[in-house]
Amino acid sequence: MENDELFKWLSPILVGLISAALASFLALRKFKKEKVWDERRSAYKEVIESVEELIYWSEQVRANYFCEPVIGVQANFDKSIRKISKFSATGSFIFSEKFHETLKQANLKIKRLMFEIEEDSKPDLGSEAEMASWKLALAKGIREVLEESLPTLIKLANKDKT
Repeated sequence: MENDELFKWLSPILVGLISAALASFLALRKFKKEKVWDERRSAYKEVIESVEELIYWSEQVRANYFCEPVIGVQANFDKSIRKISKFSATGSFIFSEKFHETLKQANLKIKRLMFEIEEDSKPDLGSEAEMASWKLALAKGIREVLEESLPTLIKLANKDKT
C-alpha cells in the first residue's frame, strides 16, 4: 500500500516537472528564433533602405543638374554607400546566400562604375559644370545598377522571412 500511495503522489509531480521543462525549452527556442529573425529583419531593412536612399540621391542629382526643384531632405550618399559595402562584406552570416550574392554583385558594379567614371573624368574636373556633369554620370550609373537589383533584393528578403 505504501508504494501505491508514493506513486500516487509522485506521478503528478513528475509529469508536472517534465511538462514544465518541455514547455520552458520550447518557449526559449521560439524566443531565440524570433530574436534572430528580428536582427536579420533589421539588417534587411537597413540594406533595402540604403539602396532606396541611393536611388533617391541619384534623382536629386539629376534634378539639380537640370535645375528642377527638389522636394524633401537631402539624401546621404556616403552613409548609404558605406552600409551597402559593409553588408556586402559581412552579410554572409546574416542574409540568405542569394540575397548576399545579389548585394555583393550590386556593390561590385557600383565600385567598378565609380572607378571607371573617376578614371575617365579625373582630368576634366576643372570647373563646377564639369563636376556636376561627372556627378550626374555617376548618379545615372548607380541608379541603373540599384534599380536593377532592388526588386530582386526585396523579393529575396520577403522569401527569407517565411
